[in-house]
Amino acid sequence: MAPSLRPPAVAVAVLAASAALASAQAPRRPPEPFPVFVHATETDDAERAEAIAAALVEVREGVQRRRNWFRLTDDREEAALTLRVTSYRHTQQMRPKLDRQFINGQLQIIEGSEVIDVHYVDAVASAPGSTVRGSLSGFDERERGSSLQNAARHLAELFEDFVKEHYQAVTSREPSGWPMPGARPGE
Repeated sequence: MAPSLRPPAVAVAVLAASAALASAQAPRRPPEPFPVFVHATETDDAERAEAIAAALVEVREGVQRRRNWFRLTDDREEAALTLRVTSYRHTQQMRPKLDRQFINGQLQIIEGSEVIDVHYVDAVASAPGSTVRGSLSGFDERERGSSLQNAARHLAELFEDFVKEHYQAVTSREPSGWPMPGARPGE
């Protein structure tokens, strides 16, 4: 039987998918920064509201530091993207730790434990007027020196990655890439 000159269907599908991904890739930086509205989830729990408010300040700063991609706005109608901070929590965890020590010229393994501080900031990212939406969780975990600030910066990094991953959907809503002022979702 003579070999077929037709490429296998799988190879064609892979080439088509890679071409689609290449055309949908986000640029190194957008033509102009996306206006972002960063806000907090409303809650009746005073302790939770206080924790979210503290996280909100740090998240806004973390997003603002990514000025090539984002520009903070206080106007929800102007925003091309929103980031809603849903929770902040801080925990301490005990983890096993093995230490190697030389005692009397011999290597000894000594079991112990260490306390790890972990800070989590959770948020929901969305592009108003589209179906683009995702849950993000920034965290910082260290034996010493972990902080809400580092967790918020990690969240801002994840937010940028999220926008890059969904760049085509985020920018294709309107010819300019921004929603029309006053437009309602689905219009």
